[in-house]
Formats: sequence, structure tokens, C-alpha cells
Amino acid sequence: MSGFHNYLVLFVILICQTDAFYIPSLSPKTFRPGDRVPLEVNRVFSEHVPLPFAYYDLPFVCKPASINYPWLNIGEVLRGDRIASSDYELYMGKNSTCNVLCTREIDAKANEEAGWFVEQDYLVEWIVDKLPAATVYRRLQDTQNPVSYEPGFRIGDFDAAAKRAFLNNHVSLHILYERHREGRRIVGVEAYPRSIENSSGECPDLSDASQDRLVVGQKQPRKVTFSYSVHWIEDPSVRWTHRWDRYIRTSSQVHWYAIFNSAVIILLLSGVVAVILMRMLNRDVSHSSREIEEFRDEIEETSGWKLLHGDVFRTPQWKGILAPVLGTTVQVMYTAISTVALGTLGILSPSYRGGLLTTGIVMFMLMGAAAGYYSGHLYRTWGGRNWLQNSLTTALAVPMLLFGIEMLLNMFLWYRSSSAAMPLSTILLLFVLWAAIELPLTVLGGWIGFRRKPYSEPMRTNAIPRPIPPLPRYLKLPLSILLAGALPLSVIFIEMFFVLKSIWQDAFYYEYGFMVIIGVLLAITVCETTIIMACRTWRA
Repeated sequence: MSGFHNYLVLFVILICQTDAFYIPSLSPKTFRPGDRVPLEVNRVFSEHVPLPFAYYDLPFVCKPASINYPWLNIGEVLRGDRIASSDYELYMGKNSTCNVLCTREIDAKANEEAGWFVEQDYLVEWIVDKLPAATVYRRLQDTQNPVSYEPGFRIGDFDAAAKRAFLNNHVSLHILYERHREGRRIVGVEAYPRSIENSSGECPDLSDASQDRLVVGQKQPRKVTFSYSVHWIEDPSVRWTHRWDRYIRTSSQVHWYAIFNSAVIILLLSGVVAVILMRMLNRDVSHSSREIEEFRDEIEETSGWKLLHGDVFRTPQWKGILAPVLGTTVQVMYTAISTVALGTLGILSPSYRGGLLTTGIVMFMLMGAAAGYYSGHLYRTWGGRNWLQNSLTTALAVPMLLFGIEMLLNMFLWYRSSSAAMPLSTILLLFVLWAAIELPLTVLGGWIGFRRKPYSEPMRTNAIPRPIPPLPRYLKLPLSILLAGALPLSVIFIEMFFVLKSIWQDAFYYEYGFMVIIGVLLAITVCETTIIMACRTWRA
């Protein structure tokens, strides 16, 4: 017993000596003075043009003799990341006033392309210890958070009045670190680019602020010298566990505005639903009170909104299509819920590059079991017999439709040589994941759901379908879809803007708490909109 007690005490001591850090980052990397700190280049991207490009695909940048490409997850590949090694030499604690990276001859076409990238306001993404080099914004009025980072730095500056583009060929890196025992940890990477007319192959005079800038965009060859500076700055105010705070620091005022907007919409819809229900109930009660007692049952069966109950649970005509579509809807819903739950728990950290897309894809594959189960159960309830065909339709219909649309868009990205285009290896990997994970799970879920007892209908269905009168033009199917979808879209529009921006642009989304609130409001809005549209259709 004493031995067990000693082991328990030793375990507690070891736990107390460990350092906690947020999930899912790997353990923090500690550098000793003089250690080589690798700088990786990734891509260039713009908020105005949705076409990212790999950094080394640019014809006017310096390329090393040998390039190493690390392994990337699916999310990184889909968002256009192309991380690669570089020749930039960074040594922990060793300041460098100026280093020449290379002197490159660029032809007329490359010169013209450089001007286009500058004019479209492209940003460059470099990575140091998993942190992107950032542009620094200082807000003097904000005393609590005076510094914020925007990932990436501009490839150049464009003078719209003079129609001239200036390429940044010198970058000054300020790398912030904190001391940890005998080593140092990087807590921030700031980039200060500068355009200097230099083709001498030597470092420029950085103290001279009146130097001419490097003009590009002209249809003529020229020589360009690229250089960089490195400054190491100790910043004890930032801990390693909070080093991402400056990158993801956003104003919550916009999110609260979205929640307030959604709450107002729900209040209006709730009032409309309450009025509709009260009018229908009052009419039924007054109508029933005027009738003779012995005919009450008959009247209840043939008056008011109760005319619908005999046809609501009728087997749909296209059950072989509706059941797979509803099953896939459940799959998407469970995927969104599980992904948001993981984000709320802090697992989808910004340091996990491509984590949102990767998690979403994996969850979608795993939730194929739920799609097959609900699809098979509904198919059985509606009198279906071929459960295997229904399961295969559930696994194929919507995913193959989305895959076809993605391949069509991918052809345009391939044509523009964008890094957002999926390589053939990624396409094959997605197909293998679908065939090895989602397809078997969907078939298994369909088999289990089909074996379950069918749903019991709460009331009898009429043997003869009641004829449906022609609907007015404003309630026809296309316009009804637009009207019914406008209100839910207005609820989630602002939050979806941030989500899509995090997927297609180099922005970090970390407001999962707001997404949970918006999701609940969206569910209420959809329910109330459905009630209103159904009542309007019945009254017509």
C-alpha cells in the first residue's frame, strides 16, 4: 500500500510541474539562443480577388535551389495553402540589420504580372513557428487592446492617382518572444515591408527614407535585389498560451447586432404565428358552439384547418427521392452541430491550420450513418421495400451533386493556376474516404433504420386524396421557396459572412459561442416560417 501511495504522490508532483496549453496545439517549441528558426512561405491572397496563388508560383520572387514541402491536411489544401521552405536565415536572438536574399532578373511578362498583383492588393503569407507574419495595427484610443494583427503583409503599394505599382522588395521582421527557463518561445511575428529601388546585389541604405521606390508593371525586363532584416524583441506582456489573441481579436459588436436583428425577426414571427393560431382556434370554438350537439363530431371532421389532417401523412409520390434528401439533411445538421460543439470546446484552435474544413469533412463522412438510418426509417414507413437501393441513393445523390459542382469550379481554378484548385491526389483521397467511410456507414445505417418499426401515424389517412385547388401566383413553388428562405437567411447572414471569410480568405473564426446562439435562433425562425407558409397556403 505504501508503494502505491508513493507512486500516487509522484504522479501528482509530475502533473503539478507540467505546463498547460490549449488544444489541439502541439507542445510549445522552445528555442535556445542561436538556434535556427525556420521561416516557411505559403501563398499570396487578396480580399478583392478570390484566387490565391502559391508563393513560389510567382515569377518574380526568389526561389531556393531545393524546396521542401511539409505534409498538409485536407483543410489546408482546400483553402489553398502551399507551405514550403525558404532561404531566409533566422537565428534565435541574433539581430540582422540587413541580409541579401537574392538578385533576380525578371522578364517583361513577370514585371507586368508583378504590377497586377500589387494593383489587386495581394497579401503575402509567411509562417514562423506556426504563426503568420502579420501587419500591425495600433489603436491609440483602445487602451485595453492597443495592438491587433492582420495576417499577411502587402506585396506592394499601388498609387491609383499616378497608376503606378511599387513592389516591396525589403521586409523587416520583428519577432517577439518570451523567456521560458533557459529558452525562448515565439509569441508574435510582425512584418514591415518596404519598396526600395535596388538592383546592385547589396543591401540598401535603410536609414535613407527618401530613396526611390521599386516600380513594376512595365513591359520591360529589369533586375531586382530582395533583402530582409530580422529584429528579436522580448515581449513579457504576451504569454505563449495567448499568442493568438492579437490575431483573432475582433469586435463582438457586429455579432451582437446580428443576434439583436435575429431576435427582432423572431418576435415579429411569433406575433404573426400567435395571431394565426388564435384566429383559427376562435373560429373553430365559435363555430362548434353554434352547432347541434349530435352533429359536433361530423362538423369537426369537415371544417376549418382540420381538413388537412387526413392528407398530411399520405405517402409521398417521390418517396425514393424525398427519403434520401431528408436523410442527407439530417447528416448536414448533425455535421454542423458536432463541428460547432468541437469549436466551442476549444478544440478547433487557430493553430490547427485548416481545422474547420478538415473537421467538417470528417464529421460529414461519419454522419453518413445518421443519414442512412433516418432515410431507411422513413423509406420503410412510406412502404418502401428495396432498402439497399435507398441507402445507395442516400450515399450518392447529394455528395455526387456537390462533387460535380466542385469539379466544375475546380476546372476554372486549374485554368488560372490557383493554389485553391484541388490536386488530383486530394480528389482521389476524398473519393477513398467516401468509399471507405461514408458509403459503408450509410448502408449500415440504412439497414438498421429499415429494420425498425415504421413510424405510427397519429391519425387516419383518407382513402381518397382531397383535391387541391389552384394556388395564387405568389404562393407558387419558386416564389414560395424564396419567401420562406428569405427570413432564415436574414438571421444567419452576418454570421455566415464570418464563417465563409474564414474558409475562403485568410481570416480566423473563433466566435463559436455566437454561432450557437444564432443556430438556436435560426431553428426557431425556420419553425415559425414553416407554420406561417403552411397556414397561408391552406387559407389560399
